[in-house]
Amino acid sequence: MSDRPKASLSKVTFTVPGMICDGCAEKVRDAVLGVPGVHQAKPSTWHKRVTVTFEASRIEPGQIRSALDSAGFETGAVRP
Repeated sequence: MSDRPKASLSKVTFTVPGMICDGCAEKVRDAVLGVPGVHQAKPSTWHKRVTVTFEASRIEPGQIRSALDSAGFETGAVRP
């Protein structure tokens, strides 16, 4: 068993109105997974949102939003 403590993970969901196809979903996923501290990104083109699991001690949701903006996707409402 490892002595290293497990990171505390949090989830946040962003609406991504411009995510309309599988190619968009892949770009969203890649942008979010490129942020250090992100563990998982689950985009849904049907619901136009992405749910992100991340280390709250390393990053804030605003950094994830910035990565999406940089990839060309505006984000809407955020749900914890």
